Amino acid sequence: MPSDPLRTARIPRSPQQRRLERQDIAANRYRDRRLNAEVVNIVVGGCVVSDSPDVIITTTLGSCVAACVYDPEAGIGGMNHFLLPDAGLDTVSLSSRYGSAAMEQLINRLLRVTGRRDRLRAKVFGGANVNAATLRHSNIGQRNVEFVMEYLATEGIPTVSWDVGGTSPRALRFFPTSGRSQRRLIGEEAVHDIARSESSFFERLRTTSIDGDVELF
Repeated sequence: MPSDPLRTARIPRSPQQRRLERQDIAANRYRDRRLNAEVVNIVVGGCVVSDSPDVIITTTLGSCVAACVYDPEAGIGGMNHFLLPDAGLDTVSLSSRYGSAAMEQLINRLLRVTGRRDRLRAKVFGGANVNAATLRHSNIGQRNVEFVMEYLATEGIPTVSWDVGGTSPRALRFFPTSGRSQRRLIGEEAVHDIARSESSFFERLRTTSIDGDVELF
């Protein structure tokens, strides 16, 4: 029987990889035959860490920010995706939807494996102004960017590249073992949907795959 050119074999998971997967938050895993990789897509509040060369972490960002932190020597990295820099008066202060908790969670998960803060490097994406119509949150993208940059500087983790601000949402891929990243700006047709989705998250907080050309960083 002829082989299926789209069929790909999964790379066997090590015990450590399985332990890392069990700690994933707000993540959906699926096999992408075109990329010949296991794609892990995260949404708001998501956090994924992996040391598998078979894994690509993806997300879509509006005013939210994703920090990609990795140890290039150990071949391990991760990404988070947060909605607000801090909880403010919200009682769900430990939620990883907030930058302070999201950053602490991501860094601590990496350090539990490597124990080497001095080798960590970061890339930052997102913070677009897609919610200008919602006055209360009109500067949330800028606040998110300022927060994460200050956080990383305080923690002594160099930010080696960033793509932030503007008015266009972003689609992002991150290769955790190498630190390589790809981002694509999303057209205006998607801005309304992303802004509406983020606005719905704001309301909820008060009460309780990439296609096309990409730009390398």
